[in-house]
Amino acid sequence: MKIIALLLFPILSFGQIKLDKTIALFDNKVELLAPRELSNMSDEKWTLKYHNTPKPELALTDENLEINLLVNLTQQPATESQIAAYKDFRIANLKKTRTDIKILGDGVKTVNGKSIGFIKFSSQAIDQGIFNFYFFTVFNGKILLFTFNCIEKLQKDWEKAADEILNSLKIK
Repeated sequence: MKIIALLLFPILSFGQIKLDKTIALFDNKVELLAPRELSNMSDEKWTLKYHNTPKPELALTDENLEINLLVNLTQQPATESQIAAYKDFRIANLKKTRTDIKILGDGVKTVNGKSIGFIKFSSQAIDQGIFNFYFFTVFNGKILLFTFNCIEKLQKDWEKAADEILNSLKIK
């Protein structure tokens, strides 16, 4: 039985997305892991996808613009004790502004000593469903927001990778 398991292991691990590059932001005070499949989004691609929205500190995407990871230091002041309330505020705001939102999960967890709020939800784009994963913490007294999204047909492959990105987050 062990031999069969060892033979199947390479097949089972083939489909997993590996976080194989370290991203450092804000003078190396914020660090996270990301998969090699995501690279910096050019200004042209940003404009194509997000139009006139200001580009955040980090915008990563795949070659087809189907998987995105954005990092934005907001101007919203906060303390770690307010993360749960901020999460609830974001959920209420999502539900109020978008009728197509379906909340898939939410919570607050501690990662590397920091409180991190998260919201997983689905939404509808013009032509297909989108899996969204917001997670956020406090950095320099403000909300640091991470937005991961992918087209729904890729959710099965990418949701675990998004969870691992969250779990890799280090604030120094």
